[in-house]
Amino acid sequence: MRHVRALMLGITLLSLVVACGGFVALNEIRAPAARAGDAVEFIVEPGASTGEIATALKAEGLIRQPALFTLLARTQGLDGTLQAGRYVLSPTMTMSQILIALQSGRLEEVQVTIPEGVRLEEMAAILEAAGVTGAEAFLATARDGERFRGEFFLLASLPQGASLEGYLFPDTYRFASQARPEEVVRTMLSRFTEQYATIERSVQVPGASVHDLVTMAAIVQREAARVDEMPLIAGVFWNRLKPENAPIVGGGTLGADATVQYALGYSAAEGTWWRKQLTTADLQTSSPYNTRLNPGLPPGPIAAPGLAALTAAARPDDQAGYLFFVASCARDGSHNFAASFEEFQQYEAEWLNCQ
Repeated sequence: MRHVRALMLGITLLSLVVACGGFVALNEIRAPAARAGDAVEFIVEPGASTGEIATALKAEGLIRQPALFTLLARTQGLDGTLQAGRYVLSPTMTMSQILIALQSGRLEEVQVTIPEGVRLEEMAAILEAAGVTGAEAFLATARDGERFRGEFFLLASLPQGASLEGYLFPDTYRFASQARPEEVVRTMLSRFTEQYATIERSVQVPGASVHDLVTMAAIVQREAARVDEMPLIAGVFWNRLKPENAPIVGGGTLGADATVQYALGYSAAEGTWWRKQLTTADLQTSSPYNTRLNPGLPPGPIAAPGLAALTAAARPDDQAGYLFFVASCARDGSHNFAASFEEFQQYEAEWLNCQ
C-alpha cells in the first residue's frame, strides 16, 4: 500500500511538472519577444531549415526560444514549408504570428542590374526606375561614407567626408520593392567586401591603400574598352606615378580624360554624365579630379569598378614600362602602348590619320 501511495504521488508530481512546463511553453508561444521595438527586414535564405530559421530569428531579437519555435512549426505541419524570401517582422509579434508571416508575407522583390563603370547618380537613377528606392534618398545615404565605416573594415582608408563612390559593387541584385536605402547600400558594400577578398592577398602595388586601389580601378574601368587590356592600362597609370617618370609625363599626372568627365558632371546638351567630346576648356577645368592638371591620384573613385578592373589595379602589367596608350585604328577598342613620348606621338599621328 505504501508503494502504491508513493507511485501515485510520483505520478501526481510528474503531471504537475508537465502541466507547469506546458503552461510556461504556452505562455512563451503566446508572448512576443518584446513589448516594443522596430520592425526589421528578415531574410530566409533558400534551403534554410526550420531550425536555422529559428536561430536567425533569435539572433534578430524576434523570438526567445528557437527550440520552441521549431517544435511549434512541426506540430502545425509547417516544418520545411517556410518560404525563402524577405519579410518584415517585429519583435512584438508572437511565434504564431511570425509563422503565419513566413508562409504568406513575403515582400515583393525586384531584380536590378547595376552596370560596371556607372557613378552614384546613374546608380541612383537605375534603382529608382526599378522601384527599389528613391534616387535622392539613396544618394543622401551613399554620400555619407562615415556612416558605414565602423561596419566595413575595407572603408578604413576612406578619407573623412568621402562618399561611397566606387565601393558599391556593380552586379545583379534582388532587393525588396521600396527597400530602405541603408539596406541597399549595406548589401552592395557586402558584395564589394566579398569580391575584394579575392584579390587582397595578391596586391602587387607597394604602399597602395584600399582607397588607392579602388580609385585606380575606377579610372581603369572607364578608360579601358577591353577587359584583356585592363592590366596594361593599369600599368601605364601606375608607371606614370613613379617619380623617375615624372619628367616624361608632365610631373606625375595621370592624364585620364575619364577623371575630367567626372569633374565636369552632367551634360544637359549630351544627356549624359560622361561627355564624349572634351574641349580644350574642359581639359583646363579647375577640379582636384582633373588629372591632366593635378599630379597623383584624384581624391577618390570616379565610378563603380568591377572585379576585372579591381584585379588589374591590384596586379598591373607594368613590366614593359609603358607610359602612354592611344586608340588603334582597328576600332575594336584596342590600344597601342608606348614607353616613350616619341613613340606615343607616332601612334597618335596614326590614329589621327585614320579618322
